[in-house]
Amino acid sequence: MREVLAAAWGPRTALAVVLGALTVLSGAALLATSGALITGAAQRPSTLLVLLPLITGVRLFGVARAALRYAERLVTHDVTLRVVARVRGRLLEQLTPLAPAALTGARGGELLSRVRTDVDELQGVVARLLVPAGVAVLAGGTAVVLTALVSPATAAVLAGLLLVLGVAVPAAAARAGRRAAVAAALADAAVAADTLDLVRGLADHLSGDGGATALRALDDSLLRQEEAERTRARLTAVTTVCREGVPGLGLVVALWLVGADVAAGTTGPLLLAACALGVLGAFEAVGGLGGAWSAAGGMRAAAERVRALGELRPAVTDPEAPRPLPAGSALCLERVGLRYPGAADAAVAGLDLAVADGAKVALTGRSGVGKSSVLGLAMRVRDPDAGRVTLGGTDLRDLALDGVRSRVAWSAQSPQVLAGTLAGNLRLGRHDATDEELAAVLADVGLDGLLADPGLHGWVGEAGERLSAGERARVSLARALLSRADVLLLDEPTAHLDAALAARVLDLLACDPRAVLLVTHDAAALDARWQVVDLDRRNR
Repeated sequence: MREVLAAAWGPRTALAVVLGALTVLSGAALLATSGALITGAAQRPSTLLVLLPLITGVRLFGVARAALRYAERLVTHDVTLRVVARVRGRLLEQLTPLAPAALTGARGGELLSRVRTDVDELQGVVARLLVPAGVAVLAGGTAVVLTALVSPATAAVLAGLLLVLGVAVPAAAARAGRRAAVAAALADAAVAADTLDLVRGLADHLSGDGGATALRALDDSLLRQEEAERTRARLTAVTTVCREGVPGLGLVVALWLVGADVAAGTTGPLLLAACALGVLGAFEAVGGLGGAWSAAGGMRAAAERVRALGELRPAVTDPEAPRPLPAGSALCLERVGLRYPGAADAAVAGLDLAVADGAKVALTGRSGVGKSSVLGLAMRVRDPDAGRVTLGGTDLRDLALDGVRSRVAWSAQSPQVLAGTLAGNLRLGRHDATDEELAAVLADVGLDGLLADPGLHGWVGEAGERLSAGERARVSLARALLSRADVLLLDEPTAHLDAALAARVLDLLACDPRAVLLVTHDAAALDARWQVVDLDRRNR
Protein backbone atom coordinates (compact mmCIF):
# COMPACT_ATOMS: atom_id res chain seq x y z
CA MET A 1 0.00 0.00 0.00
CA ARG A 2 2.87 2.37 0.77
CA GLU A 3 4.32 1.77 -2.68
CA VAL A 4 0.98 2.65 -4.28
CA LEU A 5 0.64 5.80 -2.17
CA ALA A 6 4.18 6.83 -3.05
CA ALA A 7 3.50 6.25 -6.74
CA ALA A 8 0.23 8.20 -6.54
CA TRP A 9 1.56 11.29 -4.77
CA GLY A 10 3.09 13.99 -6.92
CA PRO A 11 2.51 17.46 -8.38
CA ARG A 12 -0.64 16.35 -10.23
CA THR A 13 -2.14 14.90 -7.06
CA ALA A 14 -1.28 18.08 -5.15
CA LEU A 15 -3.02 20.10 -7.88
CA ALA A 16 -6.09 17.88 -7.54
CA VAL A 17 -6.11 18.54 -3.78
CA VAL A 18 -5.90 22.32 -4.27
CA LEU A 19 -8.67 22.26 -6.87
CA GLY A 20 -10.81 20.10 -4.61
CA ALA A 21 -10.29 22.43 -1.65
CA LEU A 22 -11.20 25.47 -3.76
CA THR A 23 -14.32 23.64 -4.94
CA VAL A 24 -15.44 22.99 -1.36
CA LEU A 25 -14.68 26.54 -0.26
CA SER A 26 -16.55 27.90 -3.30
CA GLY A 27 -19.56 25.81 -2.32
CA ALA A 28 -19.44 27.02 1.26
CA ALA A 29 -19.00 30.62 0.09
CA LEU A 30 -21.98 30.18 -2.29
CA LEU A 31 -24.18 29.08 0.60
CA ALA A 32 -22.88 31.87 2.84
CA THR A 33 -23.44 34.65 0.28
CA SER A 34 -26.84 33.21 -0.66
CA GLY A 35 -27.91 33.28 2.99
CA ALA A 36 -26.62 36.81 3.42
CA LEU A 37 -28.39 37.88 0.21
CA ILE A 38 -31.72 36.41 1.30
CA THR A 39 -31.40 38.02 4.74
CA GLY A 40 -30.42 41.38 3.23
CA ALA A 41 -33.34 41.26 0.80
CA ALA A 42 -35.73 40.42 3.66
CA GLN A 43 -34.64 43.66 5.37
CA ARG A 44 -35.99 45.66 2.36
CA PRO A 45 -33.02 47.91 1.66
CA SER A 46 -33.69 51.31 0.10
CA THR A 47 -31.66 50.40 -3.00
CA LEU A 48 -30.58 47.18 -4.65
CA LEU A 49 -27.08 48.55 -4.95
CA VAL A 50 -26.59 47.48 -1.34
CA LEU A 51 -27.11 43.88 -2.40
CA LEU A 52 -25.03 44.09 -5.58
CA PRO A 53 -21.81 42.71 -4.00
CA LEU A 54 -23.76 39.73 -2.64
CA ILE A 55 -25.47 39.11 -6.00
CA THR A 56 -22.09 39.22 -7.73
CA GLY A 57 -20.66 36.84 -5.13
CA VAL A 58 -23.45 34.31 -5.65
CA ARG A 59 -22.83 34.30 -9.41
CA LEU A 60 -19.07 34.15 -9.00
CA PHE A 61 -19.03 31.29 -6.52
CA GLY A 62 -21.71 29.35 -8.43
CA VAL A 63 -19.75 29.43 -11.67
CA ALA A 64 -16.40 28.90 -9.93
CA ARG A 65 -17.63 25.84 -8.07
CA ALA A 66 -18.73 24.09 -11.28
CA ALA A 67 -15.54 24.97 -13.13
CA LEU A 68 -13.27 23.96 -10.26
CA ARG A 69 -15.12 20.66 -9.78
CA TYR A 70 -14.68 19.81 -13.46
CA ALA A 71 -10.99 20.64 -13.33
CA GLU A 72 -10.51 18.62 -10.13
CA ARG A 73 -12.23 15.55 -11.59
CA LEU A 74 -10.19 15.85 -14.77
CA VAL A 75 -6.88 15.96 -12.90
CA THR A 76 -7.89 13.27 -10.39
CA HIS A 77 -8.93 10.77 -13.04
CA ASP A 78 -5.81 11.50 -15.05
CA VAL A 79 -3.66 10.66 -12.01
CA THR A 80 -5.77 7.58 -11.25
CA LEU A 81 -5.42 6.13 -14.74
CA ARG A 82 -1.68 6.80 -14.74
CA VAL A 83 -1.23 5.03 -11.39
CA VAL A 84 -3.38 2.01 -12.34
CA ALA A 85 -1.60 1.65 -15.69
CA ARG A 86 1.77 1.80 -13.92
CA VAL A 87 0.76 -0.78 -11.29
CA ARG A 88 -0.81 -3.17 -13.81
CA GLY A 89 2.14 -2.87 -16.19
CA ARG A 90 4.61 -3.50 -13.39
CA LEU A 91 2.61 -6.51 -12.16
CA LEU A 92 2.45 -8.07 -15.62
CA GLU A 93 6.19 -7.52 -16.04
CA GLN A 94 6.72 -9.37 -12.76
CA LEU A 95 4.36 -12.20 -13.72
CA THR A 96 5.86 -12.88 -17.14
CA PRO A 97 9.10 -14.49 -15.91
CA LEU A 98 7.17 -16.53 -13.32
CA ALA A 99 5.29 -18.63 -15.87
CA PRO A 100 4.96 -21.50 -15.90
CA ALA A 101 7.02 -23.06 -13.11
CA ALA A 102 6.61 -20.42 -10.39
CA LEU A 103 2.85 -20.29 -10.99
CA THR A 104 2.29 -24.05 -10.78
CA GLY A 105 -0.81 -24.69 -8.67
CA ALA A 106 -2.17 -21.15 -9.08
CA ARG A 107 -5.74 -21.08 -10.32
CA GLY A 108 -6.22 -19.13 -13.54
CA GLY A 109 -9.35 -17.37 -12.29
CA GLU A 110 -7.59 -16.21 -9.14
CA LEU A 111 -4.65 -14.82 -11.12
CA LEU A 112 -7.07 -13.05 -13.45
CA SER A 113 -8.90 -11.61 -10.43
CA ARG A 114 -5.67 -10.25 -8.99
CA VAL A 115 -4.54 -8.66 -12.23
CA ARG A 116 -7.95 -7.18 -13.04
CA THR A 117 -10.10 -6.80 -9.90
CA ASP A 118 -7.41 -6.09 -7.33
CA VAL A 119 -5.60 -3.56 -9.50
CA ASP A 120 -8.93 -1.91 -10.36
CA GLU A 121 -9.63 -1.68 -6.62
CA LEU A 122 -6.50 0.44 -6.29
CA GLN A 123 -8.11 3.13 -8.47
CA GLY A 124 -9.69 4.45 -5.29
CA VAL A 125 -6.33 5.26 -3.70
CA VAL A 126 -6.18 8.62 -5.47
CA ALA A 127 -9.85 9.50 -5.96
CA ARG A 128 -11.16 8.13 -2.66
CA LEU A 129 -8.24 8.42 -0.23
CA LEU A 130 -5.43 10.81 -1.09
CA VAL A 131 -7.42 13.64 -2.66
CA PRO A 132 -10.33 13.58 -0.14
CA ALA A 133 -7.87 13.50 2.78
CA GLY A 134 -5.90 16.44 1.39
CA VAL A 135 -9.09 18.39 0.66
CA ALA A 136 -10.37 17.73 4.20
CA VAL A 137 -7.22 19.18 5.78
CA LEU A 138 -6.88 22.19 3.45
CA ALA A 139 -10.53 23.16 3.01
CA GLY A 140 -11.56 22.25 6.56
CA GLY A 141 -8.73 24.25 8.12
CA THR A 142 -9.52 27.29 5.95
CA ALA A 143 -13.22 27.10 6.84
CA VAL A 144 -12.42 27.01 10.58
CA VAL A 145 -10.15 30.07 10.27
CA LEU A 146 -12.78 32.06 8.34
CA THR A 147 -15.52 31.07 10.81
CA ALA A 148 -13.35 32.22 13.71
CA LEU A 149 -13.41 35.75 12.26
CA VAL A 150 -17.17 35.82 12.91
CA SER A 151 -17.56 33.59 16.00
CA PRO A 152 -14.62 31.89 17.72
CA ALA A 153 -16.98 29.64 19.66
CA THR A 154 -18.67 28.47 16.46
CA ALA A 155 -15.24 27.88 14.90
CA ALA A 156 -14.25 25.68 17.85
CA VAL A 157 -17.44 23.62 17.51
CA LEU A 158 -16.94 23.39 13.75
CA ALA A 159 -13.38 22.11 14.23
CA GLY A 160 -14.60 19.47 16.69
CA LEU A 161 -17.40 18.27 14.44
CA LEU A 162 -15.06 18.18 11.44
CA LEU A 163 -12.73 15.96 13.44
CA VAL A 164 -15.63 13.71 14.41
CA LEU A 165 -16.89 13.36 10.87
CA GLY A 166 -13.46 13.35 9.23
CA VAL A 167 -11.42 11.28 11.72
CA ALA A 168 -13.47 9.45 14.36
CA VAL A 169 -16.21 8.15 12.06
CA PRO A 170 -13.83 7.09 9.26
CA ALA A 171 -11.46 5.40 11.74
CA ALA A 172 -14.32 3.42 13.26
CA ALA A 173 -15.64 2.58 9.80
CA ALA A 174 -12.21 1.46 8.62
CA ARG A 175 -11.74 -0.79 11.65
CA ALA A 176 -15.19 -2.31 11.23
CA GLY A 177 -14.86 -2.66 7.48
CA ARG A 178 -11.40 -4.22 7.34
CA ARG A 179 -12.57 -7.79 7.86
CA ALA A 180 -15.57 -7.31 5.61
CA ALA A 181 -13.37 -5.94 2.84
CA VAL A 182 -10.93 -8.85 3.06
CA ALA A 183 -13.81 -11.35 3.09
CA ALA A 184 -15.39 -9.65 0.07
CA ALA A 185 -12.14 -9.69 -1.89
CA LEU A 186 -11.52 -13.36 -1.12
CA ALA A 187 -15.10 -14.20 -2.04
CA ASP A 188 -14.79 -12.31 -5.35
CA ALA A 189 -11.58 -14.21 -6.18
CA ALA A 190 -13.23 -17.54 -5.26
CA VAL A 191 -16.26 -16.80 -7.45
CA ALA A 192 -14.02 -15.88 -10.39
CA ALA A 193 -11.89 -19.00 -9.97
CA ASP A 194 -14.89 -21.34 -9.51
CA THR A 195 -16.65 -19.86 -12.53
CA LEU A 196 -13.58 -20.19 -14.75
CA ASP A 197 -12.97 -23.76 -13.54
CA LEU A 198 -16.60 -24.65 -14.21
CA VAL A 199 -16.53 -23.25 -17.75
CA ARG A 200 -13.17 -24.76 -18.67
CA GLY A 201 -14.10 -28.18 -17.33
CA LEU A 202 -17.70 -28.15 -18.51
CA ALA A 203 -17.33 -31.27 -20.66
CA ASP A 204 -15.78 -33.24 -17.80
CA HIS A 205 -18.42 -32.03 -15.34
CA LEU A 206 -21.27 -33.03 -17.66
CA SER A 207 -19.79 -36.47 -18.19
CA GLY A 208 -19.37 -36.93 -14.43
CA ASP A 209 -22.05 -35.82 -11.99
CA GLY A 210 -23.61 -33.32 -14.37
CA GLY A 211 -21.70 -30.45 -12.79
CA ALA A 212 -23.46 -30.76 -9.41
CA THR A 213 -20.26 -30.69 -7.38
CA ALA A 214 -18.86 -27.70 -9.27
CA LEU A 215 -22.17 -25.84 -8.98
CA ARG A 216 -22.31 -26.47 -5.22
CA ALA A 217 -18.82 -25.03 -4.85
CA LEU A 218 -19.84 -22.00 -6.91
CA ASP A 219 -23.05 -21.54 -4.88
CA ASP A 220 -21.06 -21.60 -1.64
CA SER A 221 -18.72 -18.94 -2.99
CA LEU A 222 -21.68 -16.83 -4.12
CA LEU A 223 -23.26 -17.06 -0.66
CA ARG A 224 -20.01 -15.91 0.96
CA GLN A 225 -19.82 -13.09 -1.55
CA GLU A 226 -23.42 -12.06 -0.79
CA GLU A 227 -22.84 -12.04 2.97
CA ALA A 228 -19.67 -9.99 2.58
CA GLU A 229 -21.53 -7.45 0.41
CA ARG A 230 -24.35 -7.23 2.97
CA THR A 231 -21.86 -6.47 5.72
CA ARG A 232 -20.28 -3.74 3.64
CA ALA A 233 -23.71 -2.30 2.80
CA ARG A 234 -24.64 -2.08 6.50
CA LEU A 235 -21.39 -0.28 7.21
CA THR A 236 -22.08 2.15 4.38
CA ALA A 237 -25.55 2.86 5.80
CA VAL A 238 -24.13 3.76 9.22
CA THR A 239 -21.53 6.09 7.75
CA THR A 240 -24.25 7.73 5.62
CA VAL A 241 -26.32 8.51 8.73
CA CYS A 242 -23.28 10.11 10.34
CA ARG A 243 -22.46 12.04 7.18
CA GLU A 244 -25.94 13.57 7.13
CA GLY A 245 -26.49 14.01 10.86
CA VAL A 246 -23.28 15.76 11.96
CA PRO A 247 -23.62 18.70 9.50
CA GLY A 248 -27.18 19.22 10.70
CA LEU A 249 -25.88 19.42 14.26
CA GLY A 250 -23.27 21.95 13.15
CA LEU A 251 -25.97 24.12 11.55
CA VAL A 252 -28.06 24.12 14.74
CA VAL A 253 -25.06 25.03 16.90
CA ALA A 254 -24.05 27.85 14.53
CA LEU A 255 -27.58 29.31 14.56
CA TRP A 256 -27.63 29.14 18.35
CA LEU A 257 -24.21 30.68 19.02
CA VAL A 258 -24.23 33.35 16.29
CA GLY A 259 -27.92 34.01 16.95
CA ALA A 260 -27.02 34.82 20.57
CA ASP A 261 -24.47 37.35 19.29
CA VAL A 262 -27.08 38.90 16.99
CA ALA A 263 -29.52 39.15 19.89
CA ALA A 264 -26.81 40.80 21.98
CA GLY A 265 -26.15 43.25 19.15
CA THR A 266 -22.52 42.25 18.66
CA THR A 267 -23.10 40.66 15.24
CA GLY A 268 -25.25 41.73 12.29
CA PRO A 269 -28.13 39.61 10.96
CA LEU A 270 -26.41 39.12 7.63
CA LEU A 271 -23.57 37.29 9.34
CA LEU A 272 -26.00 34.93 11.11
CA ALA A 273 -27.23 33.41 7.87
CA ALA A 274 -23.82 33.62 6.22
CA CYS A 275 -22.04 31.88 9.10
CA ALA A 276 -24.69 29.19 9.63
CA LEU A 277 -24.91 28.23 5.98
CA GLY A 278 -21.14 28.56 5.54
CA VAL A 279 -20.65 26.09 8.40
CA LEU A 280 -23.09 23.71 6.70
CA GLY A 281 -21.17 23.98 3.44
CA ALA A 282 -17.83 23.40 5.18
CA PHE A 283 -18.80 19.81 6.02
CA GLU A 284 -18.48 18.96 2.35
CA ALA A 285 -14.73 18.89 3.00
CA VAL A 286 -15.01 15.74 5.13
CA GLY A 287 -18.40 14.34 4.21
CA GLY A 288 -16.99 11.84 1.76
CA LEU A 289 -14.32 10.45 4.07
CA GLY A 290 -16.66 8.04 5.85
CA GLY A 291 -17.42 6.06 2.72
CA ALA A 292 -13.86 6.42 1.48
CA TRP A 293 -12.22 5.11 4.61
CA SER A 294 -14.66 2.22 4.80
CA ALA A 295 -13.19 1.11 1.47
CA ALA A 296 -9.62 1.55 2.72
CA GLY A 297 -9.60 -2.00 4.07
CA GLY A 298 -10.44 -3.38 0.65
CA MET A 299 -7.78 -1.25 -1.00
CA ARG A 300 -5.20 -2.33 1.57
CA ALA A 301 -6.13 -5.99 1.11
CA ALA A 302 -5.96 -5.65 -2.68
CA ALA A 303 -2.59 -3.93 -2.42
CA GLU A 304 -1.28 -6.73 -0.18
CA ARG A 305 -2.41 -9.42 -2.62
CA VAL A 306 -0.86 -7.55 -5.55
CA ARG A 307 2.34 -7.08 -3.56
CA ALA A 308 2.46 -10.77 -2.59
CA LEU A 309 2.01 -11.80 -6.21
CA GLY A 310 4.69 -9.38 -7.33
CA GLU A 311 7.13 -10.72 -4.73
CA LEU A 312 7.03 -14.26 -6.12
CA ARG A 313 10.45 -15.20 -7.40
CA PRO A 314 10.92 -16.84 -10.81
CA ALA A 315 11.94 -20.49 -10.80
CA VAL A 316 14.79 -19.63 -13.18
CA THR A 317 16.66 -16.38 -13.83
CA ASP A 318 19.23 -15.08 -16.27
CA PRO A 319 22.87 -15.40 -15.18
CA GLU A 320 24.67 -12.19 -14.27
CA ALA A 321 27.08 -12.62 -17.18
CA PRO A 322 25.46 -14.87 -19.82
CA ARG A 323 27.76 -16.83 -22.06
CA PRO A 324 27.29 -16.60 -25.84
CA LEU A 325 25.08 -19.23 -27.42
CA PRO A 326 27.09 -22.25 -28.59
CA ALA A 327 27.30 -23.18 -32.26
CA GLY A 328 25.81 -26.65 -31.73
CA SER A 329 22.43 -27.62 -30.29
CA ALA A 330 23.17 -31.06 -28.85
CA LEU A 331 21.09 -31.48 -25.69
CA CYS A 332 22.50 -33.47 -22.77
CA LEU A 333 21.20 -34.27 -19.28
CA GLU A 334 24.04 -35.39 -17.02
CA ARG A 335 23.10 -37.18 -13.75
CA VAL A 336 20.09 -34.90 -13.46
CA GLY A 337 17.85 -34.91 -10.39
CA LEU A 338 14.69 -32.86 -9.81
CA ARG A 339 12.24 -32.76 -6.91
CA TYR A 340 9.21 -30.47 -6.94
CA PRO A 341 8.59 -28.32 -3.85
CA GLY A 342 6.57 -30.28 -1.28
CA ALA A 343 6.84 -33.58 -3.19
CA ALA A 344 7.87 -36.70 -1.29
CA ASP A 345 9.67 -38.35 -4.21
CA ALA A 346 11.97 -37.00 -6.89
CA ALA A 347 10.42 -36.46 -10.31
CA VAL A 348 13.75 -37.24 -11.99
CA ALA A 349 16.66 -39.03 -10.29
CA GLY A 350 20.17 -39.45 -11.70
CA LEU A 351 19.07 -39.31 -15.34
CA ASP A 352 21.57 -39.35 -18.20
CA LEU A 353 20.20 -38.49 -21.63
CA ALA A 354 21.81 -37.26 -24.86
CA VAL A 355 20.00 -35.79 -27.86
CA ALA A 356 22.51 -35.12 -30.62
CA ASP A 357 21.99 -32.61 -33.43
CA GLY A 358 19.25 -33.99 -35.66
CA ALA A 359 18.59 -37.00 -33.37
CA LYS A 360 15.10 -38.38 -32.83
CA VAL A 361 14.52 -39.44 -29.20
CA ALA A 362 11.24 -40.62 -27.67
CA LEU A 363 10.65 -40.77 -23.91
CA THR A 364 8.27 -43.48 -22.71
CA GLY A 365 7.14 -44.75 -19.33
CA ARG A 366 4.22 -44.75 -16.95
CA SER A 367 2.45 -41.55 -15.94
CA GLY A 368 4.34 -39.59 -13.29
CA VAL A 369 7.74 -41.06 -14.15
CA GLY A 370 9.08 -37.62 -15.14
CA LYS A 371 8.72 -37.46 -18.93
CA SER A 372 7.23 -33.95 -19.02
CA SER A 373 9.70 -32.88 -16.33
CA VAL A 374 12.55 -33.74 -18.69
CA LEU A 375 11.05 -31.45 -21.32
CA GLY A 376 10.77 -28.70 -18.73
CA LEU A 377 14.42 -29.10 -17.82
CA ALA A 378 15.40 -29.09 -21.49
CA MET A 379 13.82 -25.67 -22.09
CA ARG A 380 14.89 -24.44 -18.67
CA VAL A 381 11.48 -23.96 -17.11
CA ARG A 382 13.18 -25.37 -14.00
CA ASP A 383 16.78 -25.92 -13.01
CA PRO A 384 17.85 -29.39 -11.81
CA ASP A 385 18.55 -29.94 -8.14
CA ALA A 386 21.46 -32.18 -9.09
CA GLY A 387 23.54 -32.62 -12.23
CA ARG A 388 23.31 -30.28 -15.19
CA VAL A 389 21.58 -29.78 -18.55
CA THR A 390 23.75 -28.61 -21.45
CA LEU A 391 23.04 -27.19 -24.88
CA GLY A 392 25.92 -27.48 -27.30
CA GLY A 393 28.13 -28.40 -24.35
CA THR A 394 27.21 -25.27 -22.33
CA ASP A 395 25.24 -25.44 -19.08
CA LEU A 396 21.79 -23.90 -19.60
CA ARG A 397 22.24 -21.95 -16.35
CA ASP A 398 25.11 -20.05 -18.00
CA LEU A 399 22.99 -18.99 -21.00
CA ALA A 400 20.43 -16.21 -21.31
CA LEU A 401 16.85 -17.48 -21.08
CA ASP A 402 15.85 -15.81 -24.35
CA GLY A 403 18.78 -17.49 -26.06
CA VAL A 404 17.91 -20.95 -24.74
CA ARG A 405 14.26 -20.62 -25.73
CA SER A 406 15.17 -19.37 -29.18
CA ARG A 407 16.89 -22.73 -29.74
CA VAL A 408 13.99 -24.90 -28.54
CA ALA A 409 10.30 -25.07 -29.51
CA TRP A 410 7.72 -26.67 -27.22
CA SER A 411 4.36 -28.22 -27.93
CA ALA A 412 2.32 -29.06 -24.84
CA GLN A 413 0.06 -32.07 -24.36
CA SER A 414 -2.86 -29.72 -23.64
CA PRO A 415 -1.78 -26.64 -25.58
CA GLN A 416 -3.13 -23.14 -25.13
CA VAL A 417 -4.95 -21.81 -28.18
CA LEU A 418 -5.75 -18.14 -27.86
CA ALA A 419 -9.02 -16.48 -28.80
CA GLY A 420 -8.35 -15.02 -32.21
CA THR A 421 -7.61 -16.18 -35.74
CA LEU A 422 -6.00 -19.42 -36.81
CA ALA A 423 -3.20 -17.45 -38.50
CA GLY A 424 -2.61 -15.40 -35.36
CA ASN A 425 -2.18 -18.58 -33.30
CA LEU A 426 0.19 -20.12 -35.83
CA ARG A 427 2.32 -16.98 -36.03
CA LEU A 428 3.13 -17.34 -32.35
CA GLY A 429 5.68 -19.83 -33.68
CA ARG A 430 7.12 -17.39 -36.21
CA HIS A 431 5.64 -13.92 -36.51
CA ASP A 432 6.85 -13.32 -40.09
CA ALA A 433 5.48 -16.53 -41.58
CA THR A 434 3.55 -15.96 -44.81
CA ASP A 435 0.05 -17.25 -45.48
CA GLU A 436 1.54 -19.76 -47.92
CA GLU A 437 3.86 -21.12 -45.22
CA LEU A 438 0.96 -21.37 -42.78
CA ALA A 439 -1.14 -23.28 -45.32
CA ALA A 440 1.79 -25.63 -46.04
CA VAL A 441 2.42 -26.50 -42.39
CA LEU A 442 -1.30 -27.09 -41.81
CA ALA A 443 -1.27 -29.52 -44.72
CA ASP A 444 1.80 -31.26 -43.26
CA VAL A 445 -0.02 -31.98 -39.98
CA GLY A 446 -3.29 -32.92 -41.66
CA LEU A 447 -5.17 -29.71 -40.88
CA ASP A 448 -5.65 -28.46 -44.44
CA GLY A 449 -9.40 -28.81 -43.88
CA LEU A 450 -9.22 -25.81 -41.53
CA LEU A 451 -8.27 -23.62 -44.47
CA ALA A 452 -11.93 -23.75 -45.53
CA ASP A 453 -13.50 -23.51 -42.08
CA PRO A 454 -12.70 -21.40 -40.11
CA GLY A 455 -10.01 -20.33 -42.59
CA LEU A 456 -6.60 -18.82 -41.87
CA HIS A 457 -8.14 -15.54 -40.81
CA GLY A 458 -11.25 -17.02 -39.24
CA TRP A 459 -11.98 -16.92 -35.49
CA VAL A 460 -11.15 -20.15 -33.62
CA GLY A 461 -13.28 -19.31 -30.58
CA GLU A 462 -12.49 -18.65 -26.93
CA ALA A 463 -9.48 -20.83 -26.04
CA GLY A 464 -9.86 -22.49 -29.48
CA GLU A 465 -13.28 -23.93 -28.62
CA ARG A 466 -14.16 -24.28 -32.32
CA LEU A 467 -11.33 -26.78 -32.70
CA SER A 468 -11.28 -30.36 -31.42
CA ALA A 469 -8.66 -31.54 -28.93
CA GLY A 470 -6.72 -33.22 -31.73
CA GLU A 471 -6.86 -30.10 -33.89
CA ARG A 472 -5.63 -27.92 -31.03
CA ALA A 473 -2.74 -30.33 -30.45
CA ARG A 474 -1.77 -30.19 -34.13
CA VAL A 475 -2.05 -26.38 -34.20
CA SER A 476 0.48 -26.35 -31.35
CA LEU A 477 2.66 -28.83 -33.28
CA ALA A 478 2.42 -26.62 -36.39
CA ARG A 479 3.61 -23.64 -34.32
CA ALA A 480 6.66 -25.63 -33.23
CA LEU A 481 7.38 -26.72 -36.80
CA LEU A 482 7.13 -23.12 -38.02
CA SER A 483 9.68 -21.91 -35.51
CA ARG A 484 13.36 -21.52 -36.31
CA ALA A 485 14.32 -23.56 -33.24
CA ASP A 486 17.02 -26.23 -33.49
CA VAL A 487 15.36 -28.62 -31.01
CA LEU A 488 11.67 -29.61 -30.95
CA LEU A 489 10.26 -30.62 -27.53
CA LEU A 490 6.91 -32.32 -28.00
CA ASP A 491 4.64 -33.63 -25.24
CA GLU A 492 2.31 -36.38 -26.52
CA PRO A 493 1.93 -34.91 -30.05
CA THR A 494 -0.13 -37.94 -31.20
CA ALA A 495 -2.30 -38.42 -28.09
CA HIS A 496 -5.60 -37.33 -29.73
CA LEU A 497 -4.98 -38.80 -33.18
CA ASP A 498 -6.04 -42.03 -34.87
CA ALA A 499 -3.39 -44.57 -35.88
CA ALA A 500 -3.07 -43.40 -39.50
CA LEU A 501 -2.76 -39.72 -38.62
CA ALA A 502 -0.39 -40.48 -35.74
CA ALA A 503 1.86 -42.42 -38.14
CA ARG A 504 1.79 -39.47 -40.56
CA VAL A 505 2.82 -37.01 -37.82
CA LEU A 506 5.61 -39.28 -36.53
CA ASP A 507 6.93 -39.70 -40.07
CA LEU A 508 6.89 -35.93 -40.55
CA LEU A 509 8.90 -35.48 -37.35
CA ALA A 510 11.34 -38.24 -38.21
CA CYS A 511 12.07 -36.54 -41.55
CA ASP A 512 12.60 -33.11 -39.96
CA PRO A 513 16.34 -32.27 -39.96
CA ARG A 514 16.16 -30.84 -36.47
CA ALA A 515 16.58 -32.70 -33.19
CA VAL A 516 13.29 -33.98 -31.77
CA LEU A 517 12.66 -35.02 -28.17
CA LEU A 518 9.11 -36.22 -27.70
CA VAL A 519 7.05 -37.83 -24.97
CA THR A 520 4.71 -40.69 -25.85
CA HIS A 521 2.81 -43.55 -24.24
CA ASP A 522 2.63 -45.44 -27.53
CA ALA A 523 6.14 -46.76 -28.12
CA ALA A 524 4.76 -49.36 -30.53
CA ALA A 525 4.00 -46.62 -33.08
CA LEU A 526 7.70 -45.67 -33.31
CA ASP A 527 9.94 -47.13 -36.00
CA ALA A 528 13.68 -47.70 -36.15
CA ARG A 529 14.42 -44.04 -36.79
CA TRP A 530 13.57 -43.28 -33.16
CA GLN A 531 15.75 -43.89 -30.13
CA VAL A 532 13.33 -45.01 -27.42
CA VAL A 533 14.24 -44.16 -23.81
CA ASP A 534 12.19 -45.93 -21.12
CA LEU A 535 12.31 -43.67 -18.06
CA ASP A 536 10.91 -46.45 -15.87
CA ARG A 537 14.20 -48.27 -16.33
CA ARG A 538 16.42 -45.17 -16.25
CA ASN A 539 14.99 -44.00 -12.91
CA ARG A 540 15.38 -47.36 -11.19
